[in-house]
Amino acid sequence: MDKLKVRNIRQLVYWAIDYLKGGVIKHHYLDIKEILENPGIHQKKNLLYLNHILNHAIKTVPYYSSLGIRPCLEDFPVVNKEIIRINQNQFLSNQFKKEKLYKVTTSGSTGTPFTVYKDPGKLARHKAENIYFSELAKYNFGTKLFYLRVWNNVNKKSALKCFFENLVMQDAATLDGKNLENFISKLKKDPLPKSILAFSSTCEGLVQYLDSKSEELHATNVQSIITISETLPQQVKQKLENYFNCPVISRYSNIENGFIAQQCLEENNEYHINNASFIIEILDLERDVPISEGNLGRIVITDLFNFGMPLIRYDTGDLGVLKNKSICSKNNEVFSFIGGRQVDFIYSTNKELLSPHVITNTMWSYPVKQFQFIQTSAEGYVLKLNVFDSKPDENSLLKDLKKYLGYDAKILIEYVDEIPVLSSGKRRKIINQMLK
Repeated sequence: MDKLKVRNIRQLVYWAIDYLKGGVIKHHYLDIKEILENPGIHQKKNLLYLNHILNHAIKTVPYYSSLGIRPCLEDFPVVNKEIIRINQNQFLSNQFKKEKLYKVTTSGSTGTPFTVYKDPGKLARHKAENIYFSELAKYNFGTKLFYLRVWNNVNKKSALKCFFENLVMQDAATLDGKNLENFISKLKKDPLPKSILAFSSTCEGLVQYLDSKSEELHATNVQSIITISETLPQQVKQKLENYFNCPVISRYSNIENGFIAQQCLEENNEYHINNASFIIEILDLERDVPISEGNLGRIVITDLFNFGMPLIRYDTGDLGVLKNKSICSKNNEVFSFIGGRQVDFIYSTNKELLSPHVITNTMWSYPVKQFQFIQTSAEGYVLKLNVFDSKPDENSLLKDLKKYLGYDAKILIEYVDEIPVLSSGKRRKIINQMLK
């Protein structure tokens, strides 16, 4: 049977099963589409959804009902992972049995486990978001998807599910030549349309490998590359687009909330925000007060659809810059910048807050397999390097780093065989130990 027909059959079967279950996912999909593609509707529906979740939290969630607050967003305190972790049961709605909720756990960038519980409605919303935002990224359900990540007993999918989703589990635990050569070979053997989903750090390793081979991959028929987790350096994005002749789109999401924002297909690098499912606030770096448009602040999210464990004014630990209007024709709220976790931001010797990209962009000039940069004190730093056959020019590297860190920075270079992978499948590139 023609493989394109198989893809269409997969879509028909998926929506038929959803229809038999009440069409919940389809309802959410159409709702998301309506809100995000009709700006005049989104404020009205957002207010309705917000009032619903706030009243629900006050009435059924012990943590919030004990505060004696009004159903007004500004009255709710800002919470974070540590607060939720310590008071986990207090954040669960008494309208749901804990054992009936879906448990998701992430190690996060710090490696400390964090668990959130989701009700069935939230899961359906998440699935609908996946379909909608994937379509925006030129990936349609049923098309082959190569998912590059560290696969283990916890996240590995069954052969039947992989067949149904047309998913290829490409292991990215190691980014050596043999593994990536195998991956490229798979792409070349299948002439049909396909997409790639991968962590940004994995894409950097892929580009390094392709640079060493200098081969064109336009004929692989890759329709799009979607990157997740860390922000993808602009140089890596441009090289991937050149190698595969397809758009490369970064997605901002997390396990506890879902699809928060996704990069525009147009060449402006803005992230269109999922206003259909979340209220986004940008707060001051030190205080729980809003900052003006265009300034860097903490990304704080109110999830409008998790009634099992409402996350209201949840500090994600990420930083971003909000713009009220996009450059493109969609003309809605966007992130013009999304940074890493606060613990991944570092300081120069004169206490200036630096983006982690000053390190990643500097390291791009030096051919190393992996690196990890650690701030140990106000003036002390450690750079761990996993290199190829030869070491980089240390004097040149230190000089380039000190341009940002300060010429009085004390940088120790250590050579290692491997940068360890977290259980999430990510490698922490930037660590600030002073913030622990």
